[in-house]
Amino acid sequence: MQKVFIYIFAYFIGQFLFAHIVGVLLYRKNVFHLGSGNPGARNAGRSFGKWGFLLVLIGDMLKAFLVCLLADKVGIGIIGQSIALILVLLGHMYPVIYKFKGGKGVASFIGGLLYISPFSTFSFIGVFIILFLIYRSFTKSGLIAIMTTPIFLYLYESNLWVSIAITIIAIIIILRHTDKKVIVGDEQ
Repeated sequence: MQKVFIYIFAYFIGQFLFAHIVGVLLYRKNVFHLGSGNPGARNAGRSFGKWGFLLVLIGDMLKAFLVCLLADKVGIGIIGQSIALILVLLGHMYPVIYKFKGGKGVASFIGGLLYISPFSTFSFIGVFIILFLIYRSFTKSGLIAIMTTPIFLYLYESNLWVSIAITIIAIIIILRHTDKKVIVGDEQ
C-alpha cells in the first residue's frame, strides 16, 4: 500500500511546475505566455533572469529529490525510488492540472538522480560539461549526457533494473525534447 501511495504522490508532486509558481508569485507573469512557453528553468531564466532560473532549477530538482528520499524512507528500495522518479517526471511533463502541458524534465531528472546515485549525477554533469565545451549546445550536450547516465548508474550501483528504469527516463526525456510541438530553437 505504501508503494501505491508513494507512486500517486510522486505524480501529484511532479505537477508542481516551479516555473509557473515562481512566475506568478514573484514576477506576476505567466511563463506559459513568455519566451518558448515552456515551464522549465531555461525559459524561466530567459523570462525572469538568473534568479528566476535558479529558483525554478532548485524547485524542480528538489521535488524529485524529496520524492526519492520519501520512497527510500518508507523502504521501497532503489528500484521503487526509480519508479517514483519516472512518475515525478511524468507529472512534470504531462501534468493534469495544466492540461498535460508541462516541462521537459531535465532538472527533475537531475534532482532524483542525485538522490538515487550521486556518483552517476556527478558523471552526468562531467559528461555534460565536456560535451558543452565541444558542441556549445545545452540541448545536444544534455541529451547525450542523459543517454550515458544508465551506463554510469549500472557501473556505480550494479543494479540492472535501476539502469533499465533510468533508461526509460532517458527515452522519455529525449522523446519530450523531440516532440515537434515543444521544440523551439535550443530550448531544454
